[in-house]
Amino acid sequence: MALLVNSGREGLAAALKSRTMFFAWGRGDSWWGQTDVKNFTFSGSPERFMLDHAPVSALAVKSVDSALTFETPRDYTFNANTGAVTRINGGQIAPGATVQAQVQYGTPALGSGETALVNEVGRRIASSVEFVVPDDNGNISTPGGQRWTISATATRYLYCNVLFDYLEAATETIRGVGIYVDGTRKPGVPEGQLYLTPDQVAEPGYLLLLDRFAGKVRSPSERQGFSYVLVI
Repeated sequence: MALLVNSGREGLAAALKSRTMFFAWGRGDSWWGQTDVKNFTFSGSPERFMLDHAPVSALAVKSVDSALTFETPRDYTFNANTGAVTRINGGQIAPGATVQAQVQYGTPALGSGETALVNEVGRRIASSVEFVVPDDNGNISTPGGQRWTISATATRYLYCNVLFDYLEAATETIRGVGIYVDGTRKPGVPEGQLYLTPDQVAEPGYLLLLDRFAGKVRSPSERQGFSYVLVI
């Protein structure tokens, strides 16, 4: 069986390093990571209702006046991946009852078939792209707690970081970040302009990495940075 060896991976990393990379950020969907309180009525056979979104991080089902908290799986079950809430016969929830759902929504799982951010608000050319090697004592850290050291020679690991400016997306809530390669700007957009809004992008390029989170509220008094290591 054929194998992509490390020297080939290092060559691919070197090819990526030589090309322009953009960090793009997006607002995602407003329900990601949000809390909602809403009344729902059980119906059908089996009796159930569907929450407005999925996945679900946490759910509490109560009486409409919040006086009684129902228990799972005694009174109901719920599917965190689909948002379906099903009444259990013999439990404390009456047939056809209306209940109050207090729900904490999650963020959609990442998939290898993703090609774009959800609701991109802008993108900035990467501040630096460097070869790195794993090093428990390294001075570079990335999400997950890994530590790295910059390498003078090509490796299969590319450290990419960006620091967005104060007024870039200053009033947005950011719920996703992606790294793109080979994106292009529209005619008339200066080559030296580091930050582009979606209307200034001709082709977004290829999405290399995607990250999602509950939400970071931007402030014009802060610069927001992101850093990741691409493992080739």
